[in-house]
Amino acid sequence: MKKTFLDIIGSVFILPVYSQHYIKGTIIDSENAMMPMVNVAFLNQADSTLVTGAVSDSCGVYNTSVNKGEYIIRYSYLGYETLYENIQVNTDITLPVVKMELSQNELEGVEVTAYRKPFKLDKEGITADIPNTILAKQTTLDDLLCKIPGIQKRGEDIEVIGRGLPTYYINGREVTDRTELDNLAIDQIQSVRLVTNTGVRYHSEQRAVIEIKTKRLGEGLAFNVSGNLLQGNHLSQNYRMNGSYNYKNWDFFLSYNYERGKKDSDLDIYQQTQSDTIWNLTNLNQRQIFNESHSYTGGVSYHFSPESEIGLKYEGKYSEGNTFSNDTLSMIPDKGTSTFIRNLSDVADKSVSNHLNLYYTNDWKNGWKINAFGDYLHKTDRNRGNIREWESDGVETSMDYYRKADWDLFAAKLNLSYETEKAGTFSFGYDFSHTTGTDYIEYVRALSNGSTSNTEMKNSLYLSYDYTWNNLSVGAGLRYEHIRSNLKENSSNKSQNQTYHNFLPSVSLSYNTESLQQSLSFSVHTERPPFGVMNDNAVYTDRFTYQKGNLYLRQALTHDLNYMLFYKFLFLNLNYTNTQNPLITAFYSMPGNSAVTVSYMDNFDRMHNLTGMVNVQYPVKWWLPSLTLTCLKTFFSYPGPDGSVLKSGRPLMILNFNNSFTLPAGFLLSADFNYGTRGYYQLYESKSYSSLNLSLKKSFLNDRLQLSLDGYDIFNKNKVRSGARLNDIIMNSISKEDTRKIGITVTYRFRTERTMNNRSAAENEMSRLNMDSQ
Repeated sequence: MKKTFLDIIGSVFILPVYSQHYIKGTIIDSENAMMPMVNVAFLNQADSTLVTGAVSDSCGVYNTSVNKGEYIIRYSYLGYETLYENIQVNTDITLPVVKMELSQNELEGVEVTAYRKPFKLDKEGITADIPNTILAKQTTLDDLLCKIPGIQKRGEDIEVIGRGLPTYYINGREVTDRTELDNLAIDQIQSVRLVTNTGVRYHSEQRAVIEIKTKRLGEGLAFNVSGNLLQGNHLSQNYRMNGSYNYKNWDFFLSYNYERGKKDSDLDIYQQTQSDTIWNLTNLNQRQIFNESHSYTGGVSYHFSPESEIGLKYEGKYSEGNTFSNDTLSMIPDKGTSTFIRNLSDVADKSVSNHLNLYYTNDWKNGWKINAFGDYLHKTDRNRGNIREWESDGVETSMDYYRKADWDLFAAKLNLSYETEKAGTFSFGYDFSHTTGTDYIEYVRALSNGSTSNTEMKNSLYLSYDYTWNNLSVGAGLRYEHIRSNLKENSSNKSQNQTYHNFLPSVSLSYNTESLQQSLSFSVHTERPPFGVMNDNAVYTDRFTYQKGNLYLRQALTHDLNYMLFYKFLFLNLNYTNTQNPLITAFYSMPGNSAVTVSYMDNFDRMHNLTGMVNVQYPVKWWLPSLTLTCLKTFFSYPGPDGSVLKSGRPLMILNFNNSFTLPAGFLLSADFNYGTRGYYQLYESKSYSSLNLSLKKSFLNDRLQLSLDGYDIFNKNKVRSGARLNDIIMNSISKEDTRKIGITVTYRFRTERTMNNRSAAENEMSRLNMDSQ
């Protein structure tokens, strides 16, 4: 380790006194498809010692710089024959295309490939190579993602620890609907990349990005079908079909997904309000949620060359559901009369979305690259609700309401880069979005109606520069954003107009060898509130609970410092964030009626978060264990009762222990254990939780048929228990989702599908329209 440290210091501070020559090349597989993630090592011909190395990117391109001399180039990729080539370097060189051939011993080596460590580190994050690793054996994308250090599943959500819910991209195009991820078969995936250093080329709101790259095969017809039955308290079912046809320069594809299910979701709330009267509220909520959805995708692309294509894609979704709630409430004051209420709520909802995407990409041989995307999205949401309440004296009240929201989004994006042979890579980008929508709620009686119009226009420019010298890479960039937001509450004529001029820098430094990879980065991000809360609506939940929008929300600004290290089987990540005006879900007692609690989103003053994570993954014969330990500490002050100041307490510790066992006869057994201790995040204190998931898989007919038996949360311990104290309210809650389930999945592959390399410009605004949770 001492020698490694000295190597790093020397690489950073000692400049070369000799000239470097630029080497570039391209790698393809046996079917002439571009081959990413190939290791390229430059060895000294005299003694075969390692001089430098590189890894091919998603286009199969690798590059590096070496001194004048004679070298051996070694090309290696698990499951493929290792190739060697002798070269003499005395000038800049573009090497001939290298074709990798499958190893003749691939079948006999299946057990070994299961233990191949799939993770690699660069200056932006972690890349997981899927083929020929244990990750390729997973049943669903969620199962795969949870094997990547720093990602966990809480309830129904996949989250990046310390960074919240991620944004997903498939081949550069942002995913607008979670169903598209569910449609994606594991054997279509080439790599998954967790980006935690989201520099200027991403929208400033995105602090965690998961990039998925899919495989590309030769010509022909592809057709895959899959069915899944999942039994918890209720039966859920999912059926999907993916088809494609590839002929010469043309790609056509079509997919359809049908999902139908029912689940239970219970929430117990215990609350005390310490005001003029001490109110003790107990709310036992039992919900049954039914949902049915149809999603469909179609598209075409034309390839002018392997590096140039144009494409068009359409995505549509129709979903409807029903949520039935049965609440039992008791409100007991320290003085006065107690109230006991039974509350029944029946809400029907319907959502329709249509998304059209057009893109063009080109990679010229002279170093120039261009990516241009355009999107149009229209989304409608409709809700009808009925609330009935009975008090202990038998008096019944009833309330009906209707809510609708309509949104339109236009977006465009342009990325242009120029890669020089010696001076590095220069990139320029521009993106534009225009969002308009109306959020309306109408009560049949009692409460005032609400109608909010929202218009937002964003223009962004960015410049970035990247340079690689031997094992050292540096990058710097600056993004400028101009945002103009106009909100108007139509019935009261209240309005809120905001304009932002954001200058957002990012810098990164990475040092990579075969055994040691590390990176240090700094970036600045913004967070804009979701469109659904940027209104003046008051939503009635029950007599003692309201949900309210907030017209006056401001953006949050986060400074992010991140360090990552890979050394042999050890991965380390340290992260520090400083957020100004953080957006946090808060609550207060209603003035004049302190028994009523109003929840809403608000800006607080400042918040600091420190996250440390260590992962150890080391194979032992037929057993591959992966242990991840994470510590998250929040430094945050917020108002307490009678003008006091409260602070976040103990840190939150999270343990993830994933195990894969290769059994005789080709069976694969997985056992994943997750545990979280009591600790704070923001102003909320999370209580301890745990879960155990088991999975048994087996493939037949040369992997065309795959059966998977999966059990989730076997002991039913993955409950979300939390507590918070804010102003004069103390609140504790227990959320009990239907997480204990057993399922069987059957997948038949007539031929692995080829997926278009499409793109999108409608990025962060789609998540703010709640497009990823339908």
